[in-house]
Amino acid sequence: MYEHLKQGLEGCVYTVFTPFDEQENIDYESLERYLNHLYFGGARKFYVMAYNSRYSQLKHSEIMELNEFCIKLLKRLDPENIVVVGDPIHCSTKESTEFAVHAKETGADLISLIVREKYFNDEQILDHFAEVGRNSNMPILVHEMPFLSGYDGTQMHWPHSLFRKLPSIPEIVALKEDAKDFETTCLALELEPRIRVVIAGRKSTLMQYKPFGAMSYLNGISMLDARIGEAFWQAWKNNDQNTIDFILNQLEAPFFDQCASKYGWHRTNKALLQAAGYMHRRDRMPLKHLNDTEYQEVVTVHNQVAKSIQDFFS
Repeated sequence: MYEHLKQGLEGCVYTVFTPFDEQENIDYESLERYLNHLYFGGARKFYVMAYNSRYSQLKHSEIMELNEFCIKLLKRLDPENIVVVGDPIHCSTKESTEFAVHAKETGADLISLIVREKYFNDEQILDHFAEVGRNSNMPILVHEMPFLSGYDGTQMHWPHSLFRKLPSIPEIVALKEDAKDFETTCLALELEPRIRVVIAGRKSTLMQYKPFGAMSYLNGISMLDARIGEAFWQAWKNNDQNTIDFILNQLEAPFFDQCASKYGWHRTNKALLQAAGYMHRRDRMPLKHLNDTEYQEVVTVHNQVAKSIQDFFS
Protein backbone atom coordinates (compact mmCIF):
# COMPACT_ATOMS: atom_id res chain seq x y z
CA MET A 1 0.00 0.00 0.00
CA TYR A 2 1.30 3.47 -0.93
CA GLU A 3 4.38 1.93 -2.51
CA HIS A 4 4.92 4.95 -4.77
CA LEU A 5 5.21 7.21 -1.72
CA LYS A 6 7.63 4.90 0.08
CA GLN A 7 9.80 4.73 -3.00
CA GLY A 8 9.50 8.48 -3.53
CA LEU A 9 10.76 9.17 0.00
CA GLU A 10 14.10 7.47 -0.67
CA GLY A 11 17.06 9.82 -0.38
CA CYS A 12 17.11 13.32 1.08
CA VAL A 13 13.93 14.91 2.48
CA TYR A 14 14.16 18.69 2.85
CA THR A 15 12.62 20.34 5.88
CA VAL A 16 11.16 23.83 5.49
CA PHE A 17 12.21 26.73 7.71
CA THR A 18 9.68 29.50 8.36
CA PRO A 19 11.02 33.03 7.88
CA PHE A 20 9.59 35.98 9.81
CA ASP A 21 9.56 39.68 8.99
CA GLU A 22 10.26 42.56 11.40
CA GLN A 23 6.69 42.39 12.73
CA GLU A 24 7.12 38.64 13.34
CA ASN A 25 4.66 37.77 10.57
CA ILE A 26 5.44 34.88 8.24
CA ASP A 27 7.61 36.24 5.44
CA TYR A 28 6.09 34.48 2.45
CA GLU A 29 8.28 36.29 -0.05
CA SER A 30 11.43 34.88 1.55
CA LEU A 31 9.79 31.49 1.92
CA GLU A 32 9.00 31.36 -1.79
CA ARG A 33 12.57 32.36 -2.63
CA TYR A 34 13.93 29.60 -0.40
CA LEU A 35 11.62 26.87 -1.72
CA ASN A 36 12.52 27.79 -5.29
CA HIS A 37 16.20 27.61 -4.34
CA LEU A 38 15.78 24.10 -2.94
CA TYR A 39 13.73 22.91 -5.90
CA PHE A 40 16.08 24.21 -8.57
CA GLY A 41 18.96 22.65 -6.64
CA GLY A 42 17.35 19.24 -7.11
CA ALA A 43 15.05 18.83 -4.09
CA ARG A 44 11.85 16.87 -4.79
CA LYS A 45 10.78 15.85 -1.28
CA PHE A 46 9.70 18.58 1.15
CA TYR A 47 8.65 18.46 4.77
CA VAL A 48 6.79 21.33 6.44
CA MET A 49 7.22 20.19 10.02
CA ALA A 50 6.59 21.01 13.64
CA TYR A 51 10.15 21.85 14.62
CA ASN A 52 12.02 23.51 11.75
CA SER A 53 8.85 25.18 10.48
CA ARG A 54 8.22 26.51 13.99
CA TYR A 55 4.62 25.33 14.44
CA SER A 56 4.96 25.94 18.17
CA GLN A 57 5.26 29.67 17.47
CA LEU A 58 2.27 29.80 15.10
CA LYS A 59 -1.45 30.00 15.62
CA HIS A 60 -3.32 26.98 14.29
CA SER A 61 -4.81 29.10 11.52
CA GLU A 62 -1.29 30.19 10.51
CA ILE A 63 -0.09 26.58 10.39
CA MET A 64 -2.90 25.72 8.01
CA GLU A 65 -2.11 28.79 5.91
CA LEU A 66 1.61 27.94 5.85
CA ASN A 67 0.86 24.35 4.85
CA GLU A 68 -1.39 25.48 2.02
CA PHE A 69 1.14 28.01 0.71
CA CYS A 70 3.92 25.41 0.58
CA ILE A 71 1.74 22.70 -0.96
CA LYS A 72 0.45 24.93 -3.74
CA LEU A 73 3.84 26.44 -4.54
CA LEU A 74 5.67 23.12 -4.61
CA LYS A 75 2.99 21.33 -6.63
CA ARG A 76 2.99 24.24 -9.08
CA LEU A 77 6.74 23.79 -9.53
CA ASP A 78 6.26 20.08 -10.16
CA PRO A 79 3.10 18.03 -9.50
CA GLU A 80 5.37 15.04 -8.78
CA ASN A 81 7.04 16.77 -5.82
CA ILE A 82 6.31 14.91 -2.59
CA VAL A 83 5.01 17.32 0.05
CA VAL A 84 4.57 16.38 3.71
CA VAL A 85 2.84 18.81 6.06
CA GLY A 86 1.99 18.50 9.73
CA ASP A 87 -0.65 19.11 12.34
CA PRO A 88 -0.08 21.24 15.44
CA ILE A 89 1.99 19.60 18.16
CA HIS A 90 -0.72 19.89 20.81
CA CYS A 91 -4.15 19.06 19.47
CA SER A 92 -6.96 16.55 19.64
CA THR A 93 -7.64 13.72 17.21
CA LYS A 94 -10.53 15.79 15.89
CA GLU A 95 -8.29 18.73 15.03
CA SER A 96 -5.53 16.50 13.63
CA THR A 97 -8.15 15.04 11.31
CA GLU A 98 -9.19 18.53 10.21
CA PHE A 99 -5.58 19.33 9.33
CA ALA A 100 -5.23 16.04 7.47
CA VAL A 101 -8.39 16.64 5.45
CA HIS A 102 -7.24 20.17 4.61
CA ALA A 103 -3.82 18.85 3.55
CA LYS A 104 -5.41 16.23 1.30
CA GLU A 105 -7.81 18.72 -0.28
CA THR A 106 -4.94 21.15 -0.89
CA GLY A 107 -2.78 18.51 -2.58
CA ALA A 108 -0.30 17.25 0.04
CA ASP A 109 0.97 13.69 -0.17
CA LEU A 110 1.29 12.87 3.54
CA ILE A 111 0.22 14.30 6.88
CA SER A 112 2.79 14.27 9.68
CA LEU A 113 1.46 13.48 13.16
CA ILE A 114 3.16 14.12 16.50
CA VAL A 115 1.76 12.84 19.78
CA ARG A 116 3.20 13.71 23.16
CA GLU A 117 2.97 10.06 24.01
CA LYS A 118 4.37 10.34 27.53
CA TYR A 119 0.81 11.32 28.44
CA PHE A 120 -0.77 8.34 26.65
CA ASN A 121 -0.36 4.60 26.35
CA ASP A 122 0.33 2.67 23.15
CA GLU A 123 -3.33 1.89 22.51
CA GLN A 124 -4.39 5.53 22.72
CA ILE A 125 -1.62 6.65 20.40
CA LEU A 126 -2.37 3.96 17.83
CA ASP A 127 -6.08 4.78 18.00
CA HIS A 128 -5.20 8.41 17.29
CA PHE A 129 -3.18 7.51 14.20
CA ALA A 130 -5.83 5.08 12.98
CA GLU A 131 -8.68 7.54 13.46
CA VAL A 132 -6.91 10.34 11.59
CA GLY A 133 -5.92 8.04 8.75
CA ARG A 134 -9.35 6.44 8.43
CA ASN A 135 -11.34 9.68 8.59
CA SER A 136 -9.08 11.65 6.24
CA ASN A 137 -7.99 8.85 3.89
CA MET A 138 -4.58 10.46 4.11
CA PRO A 139 -1.22 8.64 4.27
CA ILE A 140 0.63 9.33 7.52
CA LEU A 141 4.22 10.07 8.44
CA VAL A 142 4.60 9.48 12.16
CA HIS A 143 7.04 12.00 13.60
CA GLU A 144 9.04 10.82 16.57
CA MET A 145 10.46 13.82 18.44
CA PRO A 146 12.02 12.44 21.62
CA PHE A 147 12.62 15.69 23.48
CA LEU A 148 8.93 16.48 23.07
CA SER A 149 7.54 13.02 23.35
CA GLY A 150 9.68 10.79 25.54
CA TYR A 151 7.83 8.83 28.19
CA ASP A 152 9.72 10.58 30.96
CA GLY A 153 12.54 13.01 31.48
CA THR A 154 15.29 10.43 31.03
CA GLN A 155 14.00 8.20 28.22
CA MET A 156 14.61 10.19 25.07
CA HIS A 157 13.04 7.80 22.61
CA TRP A 158 9.87 5.81 22.06
CA PRO A 159 9.12 2.54 23.84
CA HIS A 160 9.95 -0.42 21.62
CA SER A 161 6.43 -1.77 21.98
CA LEU A 162 5.03 1.24 20.14
CA PHE A 163 7.42 0.88 17.21
CA ARG A 164 6.41 -2.75 16.74
CA LYS A 165 2.71 -1.89 16.59
CA LEU A 166 2.92 0.87 13.96
CA PRO A 167 2.49 -1.51 10.98
CA SER A 168 -0.99 -2.38 12.27
CA ILE A 169 -2.19 1.01 10.95
CA PRO A 170 -2.52 0.73 7.14
CA GLU A 171 -2.28 4.49 6.59
CA ILE A 172 1.14 4.77 8.26
CA VAL A 173 3.58 5.05 5.37
CA ALA A 174 6.65 6.59 7.00
CA LEU A 175 8.34 7.28 10.32
CA LYS A 176 10.70 10.12 11.10
CA GLU A 177 13.22 8.61 13.55
CA ASP A 178 15.35 10.95 15.61
CA ALA A 179 18.37 8.61 15.83
CA LYS A 180 19.19 9.55 19.41
CA ASP A 181 19.62 5.93 20.48
CA PHE A 182 21.35 3.27 18.35
CA GLU A 183 19.28 0.31 19.53
CA THR A 184 16.01 2.16 19.06
CA THR A 185 16.91 3.37 15.57
CA CYS A 186 17.91 -0.14 14.52
CA LEU A 187 14.58 -1.39 15.83
CA ALA A 188 12.78 1.30 13.84
CA LEU A 189 14.65 0.24 10.69
CA GLU A 190 13.20 -3.25 11.10
CA LEU A 191 9.93 -1.64 9.96
CA GLU A 192 11.43 -1.29 6.47
CA PRO A 193 10.18 -1.82 3.81
CA ARG A 194 6.63 -1.80 5.22
CA ILE A 195 7.25 1.68 6.65
CA ARG A 196 9.81 4.07 5.19
CA VAL A 197 12.08 5.26 8.02
CA VAL A 198 13.45 8.81 7.64
CA ILE A 199 16.58 9.29 9.75
CA ALA A 200 17.31 12.68 11.34
CA GLY A 201 20.67 14.07 12.42
CA ARG A 202 24.09 14.37 10.86
CA LYS A 203 24.99 12.44 7.74
CA SER A 204 27.92 11.01 9.67
CA THR A 205 25.38 9.57 12.10
CA LEU A 206 23.34 8.23 9.20
CA MET A 207 26.31 6.26 7.87
CA GLN A 208 26.20 3.79 10.76
CA TYR A 209 22.66 2.79 9.81
CA LYS A 210 23.37 1.91 6.18
CA PRO A 211 24.00 -1.78 7.02
CA PHE A 212 20.60 -1.84 8.76
CA GLY A 213 18.66 -0.70 5.70
CA ALA A 214 18.49 3.10 6.03
CA MET A 215 17.20 4.59 2.78
CA SER A 216 15.95 8.06 3.71
CA TYR A 217 17.23 10.99 5.73
CA LEU A 218 16.50 14.62 6.60
CA ASN A 219 18.57 17.31 4.95
CA GLY A 220 21.08 18.51 7.57
CA ILE A 221 23.62 20.82 5.88
CA SER A 222 21.79 20.17 2.58
CA MET A 223 19.21 22.76 3.65
CA LEU A 224 21.79 25.29 2.44
CA ASP A 225 22.03 23.79 -1.05
CA ALA A 226 19.99 20.80 -2.26
CA ARG A 227 22.83 19.76 -4.53
CA ILE A 228 24.62 18.52 -1.40
CA GLY A 229 21.75 16.23 -0.45
CA GLU A 230 21.38 14.86 -3.96
CA ALA A 231 25.14 14.32 -4.37
CA PHE A 232 25.30 12.52 -1.03
CA TRP A 233 22.41 10.24 -2.01
CA GLN A 234 24.08 9.30 -5.31
CA ALA A 235 27.35 8.67 -3.49
CA TRP A 236 25.49 6.57 -0.91
CA LYS A 237 23.98 4.38 -3.63
CA ASN A 238 27.22 4.11 -5.61
CA ASN A 239 29.52 3.55 -2.62
CA ASP A 240 31.46 6.66 -3.64
CA GLN A 241 33.44 7.09 -0.44
CA ASN A 242 35.46 10.08 -1.72
CA THR A 243 32.31 12.16 -2.22
CA ILE A 244 30.85 10.98 1.07
CA ASP A 245 34.04 11.93 2.94
CA PHE A 246 34.15 15.35 1.28
CA ILE A 247 30.55 16.15 2.25
CA LEU A 248 31.00 14.88 5.81
CA ASN A 249 34.35 16.56 6.47
CA GLN A 250 34.36 19.72 4.36
CA LEU A 251 30.68 20.69 4.38
CA GLU A 252 28.92 19.11 7.34
CA ALA A 253 31.61 19.07 10.03
CA PRO A 254 32.36 22.84 10.05
CA PHE A 255 28.65 23.64 10.36
CA PHE A 256 27.94 21.21 13.19
CA ASP A 257 31.23 21.36 15.08
CA GLN A 258 31.79 25.12 14.97
CA CYS A 259 28.23 26.45 15.12
CA ALA A 260 25.33 24.05 15.69
CA SER A 261 26.99 22.37 18.68
CA LYS A 262 27.48 25.81 20.21
CA TYR A 263 24.26 27.66 19.37
CA GLY A 264 21.77 24.89 18.66
CA TRP A 265 20.38 23.41 15.47
CA HIS A 266 17.53 25.78 14.64
CA ARG A 267 19.12 29.13 15.44
CA THR A 268 22.28 28.17 13.57
CA ASN A 269 20.30 27.07 10.52
CA LYS A 270 18.33 30.30 10.39
CA ALA A 271 21.56 32.29 10.67
CA LEU A 272 23.16 30.20 7.92
CA LEU A 273 20.18 30.83 5.63
CA GLN A 274 20.48 34.57 6.28
CA ALA A 275 24.18 34.46 5.43
CA ALA A 276 23.22 32.74 2.18
CA GLY A 277 20.65 35.44 1.41
CA TYR A 278 17.41 33.43 1.61
CA MET A 279 15.73 34.68 4.80
CA HIS A 280 16.37 36.66 7.97
CA ARG A 281 17.46 34.73 11.04
CA ARG A 282 14.76 36.23 13.29
CA ASP A 283 12.17 34.11 15.10
CA ARG A 284 9.08 34.87 17.13
CA MET A 285 9.36 35.60 20.82
CA PRO A 286 10.11 33.99 23.16
CA LEU A 287 12.61 32.45 20.75
CA LYS A 288 15.61 34.67 20.13
CA HIS A 289 17.87 34.59 17.13
CA LEU A 290 21.67 34.85 17.30
CA ASN A 291 23.02 38.28 18.14
CA ASP A 292 25.31 40.11 15.71
CA THR A 293 28.52 38.75 17.22
CA GLU A 294 27.24 35.18 17.18
CA TYR A 295 25.89 35.66 13.68
CA GLN A 296 29.30 36.71 12.40
CA GLU A 297 30.70 33.37 13.54
CA VAL A 298 28.08 31.64 11.39
CA VAL A 299 28.88 33.95 8.46
CA THR A 300 32.54 32.90 8.69
CA VAL A 301 31.58 29.22 8.56
CA HIS A 302 29.09 29.89 5.75
CA ASN A 303 31.76 31.54 3.65
CA GLN A 304 34.08 28.59 4.21
CA VAL A 305 31.40 26.03 3.34
CA ALA A 306 30.08 28.06 0.38
CA LYS A 307 33.56 28.12 -1.18
CA SER A 308 33.86 24.36 -0.74
CA ILE A 309 30.44 23.89 -2.36
CA GLN A 310 31.42 26.12 -5.28
CA ASP A 311 34.68 24.26 -5.81
CA PHE A 312 32.98 20.87 -5.60
CA PHE A 313 30.19 21.61 -8.09
CA SER A 314 32.25 23.70 -10.53
